[in-house]
Amino acid sequence: MRARECRARIELRWETGARNCPGQAQLKKHEKTMKKIDAIIKPFKLEEVKDALGELGIEGMTVSEVKGFGRQKGHTEIYRGSEYTVDFLPKIKIELVVADGQVDTAIGAIIKAAKTGKIGDGKVFVSSVEQAVRIRTEEKGESAV
Repeated sequence: MRARECRARIELRWETGARNCPGQAQLKKHEKTMKKIDAIIKPFKLEEVKDALGELGIEGMTVSEVKGFGRQKGHTEIYRGSEYTVDFLPKIKIELVVADGQVDTAIGAIIKAAKTGKIGDGKVFVSSVEQAVRIRTEEKGESAV
């Protein structure tokens, strides 16, 4: 089955309980969904974003130092008289998994804390998480997050 047909049958899965596509995990109506938020921000905004999420009760997150570029496309620097092009700019990637009901408030807090109004402020991506398991207790779903 093609990906386009898979996407078109999402509602059918919820109504009938059938699988959409071969190999795709089946979600049940009673299961709560979770979302993974990936935010790419400027490095000096990390503490502000962390504090803003902490005020919402969101404390678990993974932070990585990454490099990349978007429309900003890097810049040139002069070092010891020679000009160098810096294509990949340092950024911070924040990953967190939240309950479906917390997504909008979490995104709002990230945007409010990370926004400078200048090019290169970053991006926020949201994707679905089918399952989470806490290794120590083997809790599953939202209770594991």
